Amino acid sequence: MKFINKKEITIVNSILTDAFINNQSVNYLLKRKKDKSLISKLMDYSLEKAKLYGHICLNENNNACCILLDPKRVKNQSAFRSLWLDIRLIFTVVGIKNLKKVSNKEHITKKYLPKDIDYIHLWFIGVESSMQGKGVGYKLMNEIIDYYSGIKDAICLETSTLINLPFYKKLGFEIYHKENFGFDFYFLIRYL
Repeated sequence: MKFINKKEITIVNSILTDAFINNQSVNYLLKRKKDKSLISKLMDYSLEKAKLYGHICLNENNNACCILLDPKRVKNQSAFRSLWLDIRLIFTVVGIKNLKKVSNKEHITKKYLPKDIDYIHLWFIGVESSMQGKGVGYKLMNEIIDYYSGIKDAICLETSTLINLPFYKKLGFEIYHKENFGFDFYFLIRYL
């Protein structure tokens, strides 16, 4: 696992855009479902947020990546840049019509993320489609777990992709909450 350089941003965006084209949670946010250009803009937004508040990682073969946010850094940073990114996201990706439901989903997500432990938030993880099911994501997740062990108390994530639940459970994650947004949305934690 490596932290990316500026030249690798497009690689990460491409992997995540392709990986999330059919994701229920991502499509819930979009003003046009399964619109690859909107998903790419969502990933641009997410990458910019990670530059402010987290880390962007790639595996050594540049075919798996993740975006991690550190809630402690979010609380300690200036809000102006983040607010500008949010406003731009609303107009370019979400749309005014979806604003209420997206705001509600974000409010619920924040409500159920832990408040009393120091964790890293695994916001997005993706593997090139040709490499899925070959252990690439599993290896990257283990590298993330190893890296943050001793630094953080836990790793938290959410998923709407039911077929990924056994993958996360195999890595030691436990479901601690479930919501329904017209699809099941799971909150998972792995203590380090």
